[in-house]
Amino acid sequence: MFFRKTYTTEMLGESTERHLSTLRQRYGEKRLREAALRRAHLNYQRIHIGGNPGSGRVKFLLAQMHQTYYFGFAESACILSGTLLEQGLIYRLGVLLDRKGAVQFARQGEKRWLQTRHDLLELELVDMLDLARAEGIITDGRTLLLAHEIRWIRNMVVHEKIPVFRVRDEKYLEMTVTKSRRGRVRYARISLEKAEVADLTTDRRRASAGELTAYFCVSRTRMILRQLLNQPDTEAKKGDESGGSLFLWTES
Repeated sequence: MFFRKTYTTEMLGESTERHLSTLRQRYGEKRLREAALRRAHLNYQRIHIGGNPGSGRVKFLLAQMHQTYYFGFAESACILSGTLLEQGLIYRLGVLLDRKGAVQFARQGEKRWLQTRHDLLELELVDMLDLARAEGIITDGRTLLLAHEIRWIRNMVVHEKIPVFRVRDEKYLEMTVTKSRRGRVRYARISLEKAEVADLTTDRRRASAGELTAYFCVSRTRMILRQLLNQPDTEAKKGDESGGSLFLWTES
């Protein structure tokens, strides 16, 4: 049973009560309205994750990604998007191993057999994407490109700084990201239609520098997860798999 606990001053203690007062000021009405605007603009549909081993971690990361984006923590949202993508692939490939048994994977000419989820943990995200494509889990080239774009953005946020969208022309925004630093540095351009983020960039409200980058990562990660997980062998029987309830207090 899920419910929200109501705390009293006696339960919290004076010190904690002071911190609670500070947090109420810091995350007040303005912050909540900003979060509500981002949540409404995302306009998401449920992702049916299922209940196979590993599903709980995917649901929890999904909820964390939403929370950080809603409250304006752009860098954290981008990093969590990449982490969630990685865990979603581990979960989906794990289901494949359960059904199919061992699969062969080749990296730099070296072939090896993957038999368990622990073997998947040794792979990098780019390897998982190659394997998902080889096994027919990702069949759409656009989905594969989106996954790599999220990987590039996540890597830039972790190792450099958050890349931001800038105006390209009347219709599009564009950002430049680092694809690879092995040997000669390579770059890629990522586009975003202005119309898609019009609600976040009105005359009355200017989006923060990294907000549109975070929106891109969150929205595109959700697109990829729907393609990965809304399949017969992973789809949930119930429509309550968003993960949001994981942030409520539980008590048996």
